[in-house]
Amino acid sequence: MFGFLPKRFALRVTFLLLCAGVALLSAQTKRTVTDLSGRKVAIPFSVTRVAANGALAQMVLMLGGEGPLVATGSFVTRNPMLVKIYPGVRNVPAIFGPPGEKSSVNLELLMKARPDVVFGEDESIEALGIPTVAVSLLNFEDIRKTITLVGEVLGGDAQKRATAFCNYYDSTIEYMSSRTVAIPESKRPKVFYASGDDALSTEGEKSISDSWIHAAGGVNVAAKGGVKDRRNVSLEEIMRWDPDVIIANSFRGFEKIQSSSAWAPLRAVRNHRVYLAPKGVYLWPVRSAEGVLQIPWTAVLLHPSLFKSVDIRAVTRNFYKRFYGYALSDAEIDRILHPTE
Repeated sequence: MFGFLPKRFALRVTFLLLCAGVALLSAQTKRTVTDLSGRKVAIPFSVTRVAANGALAQMVLMLGGEGPLVATGSFVTRNPMLVKIYPGVRNVPAIFGPPGEKSSVNLELLMKARPDVVFGEDESIEALGIPTVAVSLLNFEDIRKTITLVGEVLGGDAQKRATAFCNYYDSTIEYMSSRTVAIPESKRPKVFYASGDDALSTEGEKSISDSWIHAAGGVNVAAKGGVKDRRNVSLEEIMRWDPDVIIANSFRGFEKIQSSSAWAPLRAVRNHRVYLAPKGVYLWPVRSAEGVLQIPWTAVLLHPSLFKSVDIRAVTRNFYKRFYGYALSDAEIDRILHPTE
């Protein structure tokens, strides 16, 4: 390369080029991602340690395995199916409070965990010099964007897995919606989504539950009743809506609805159409990637004759094999589809 230059000069040029290369590599130890708040966030070029709670932890595990997860919440570490598939999560520090509770994090334990990135915008964490990446899980589009962002942050094979999941997510929504889109509102069962142990929390317009109820061929009575976002409602409101079907996400809430005399007059209770949503690596009806399974499960529940060909057990088995690399037994599928806690 430098045959036409004096040997000593050629060596100096080579040395300078090597130094420039080292400097360039040093500059590349950081990269920038755009989070779902529109912020440009500088993160390490190679992210190997992340902190994530709730559904974000499920996404990290699905895309990157248990290796990158160095801090999470007790809701994650105590989930039986999750720790069966990812046993190392039992030893991950539980530094976050229950999902959805803002500013509930043990900062001292977070510092000891030394994450490269924390999923979820939090000023107290940013003040420690740890990058935070804002996400959103309000609806189908948000789930898709968040999965893509998690894959981008983790990098490598996680990005390919995120793309594969989003393709599966889109095709599932498209297939189910294409079968239910022509159902008139008068033929769509009225559904109340009961969240929490008291069964009085629900979600209204443009929420994730509104999305899966509609895609599955139902009507979200809370949205029709003017509820926006997520909030508690009164039993009197539910009585006015008088849903055909109630889907609970909590075992205690499910039992309360069925055993309480206060709920007994409701059409759904009288007709024995109160159901407990499945729970696997994560709750199906909430804001997680596993929520894609809630759509066919609900569609089969609401319109069994229309979806005779959908075998929810087979759908569940195939999902776990494809996205978790785990072969479910028949007993495990039973526990997912019929939770007892």
